[in-house]
Amino acid sequence: MTYTEVTFLIAPAEPWREILMVELADLGYDSFQDSFTDPAGSSGELKAYIRSDRFDATALEGLLTLRDPHVSASWTSEEIAHRNWNAEWESSFQPVEVGSEVRIRAEFHPAVEGFTHDLVITPRMAFGTGHHATTRMMVRAMLQEPMEGASVCDLGCGTGVLAILAERLGARQVVAVDNADDAVDNARDNVALNNCCTITVEKGEASALEGRTFKAILANIERNVLLDAMPLIASALLPGGLVFLSGFTVNDRHMLAERAKEHGLVPELRMNEGDWALLGCRKPI
Repeated sequence: MTYTEVTFLIAPAEPWREILMVELADLGYDSFQDSFTDPAGSSGELKAYIRSDRFDATALEGLLTLRDPHVSASWTSEEIAHRNWNAEWESSFQPVEVGSEVRIRAEFHPAVEGFTHDLVITPRMAFGTGHHATTRMMVRAMLQEPMEGASVCDLGCGTGVLAILAERLGARQVVAVDNADDAVDNARDNVALNNCCTITVEKGEASALEGRTFKAILANIERNVLLDAMPLIASALLPGGLVFLSGFTVNDRHMLAERAKEHGLVPELRMNEGDWALLGCRKPI
């Protein structure tokens, strides 16, 4: 399979490097490699890879990172020879630990005693391995909310890691939804790998919430998608239910909070990790 390598030059690096990676992941970019030695203030280079049949130069023009006046960014592209992308991804995949409660590892990593939940993920380049700040915050937030017997939706599930954790936390029914075929296939494989029995993985958009109700909704997606999906999220939440929102920066959280309030949700939980943010909102009883 032929891939296209797109090289971005960015200054300053943060928070634009990670924002760009999230935006590119939404476009179907599979993996990334950067050369930022001082991400806090320097310029640097980010290489992003996508299957050549999915490469769309026009789509790059709409990226926030390339349009915002506070960042200088440019890009070039080149079609490259076949490489074993999964092998390269897996070789750099390291276990992720969230306190002493959750450890996310690949199948080729040995299990380590002392963790309440040992999650085994074969990444295959789908977003959601736990390495990104937004995924880690979602994990921490989930550990604070009782999920025993709850119905849960993981909207934009990526690898399915949050859906798998929801089952481990006692959810009786979990629906995992993603709009990318690769992510859906990957999530289904990971659900089987972890011997899950309450998770259904579906291909779809936020419209998959229509006509359904959930006690908890997990939505680690790009900011604009969350803003557009808020009416559906609010409608699908049961009274007393909670939605965890992430995938946006601290500066944008107020927009999500105001949008949530417009649809009757009450902001309740806030988390930060670096420039990235999480917002938890509850539907009143």
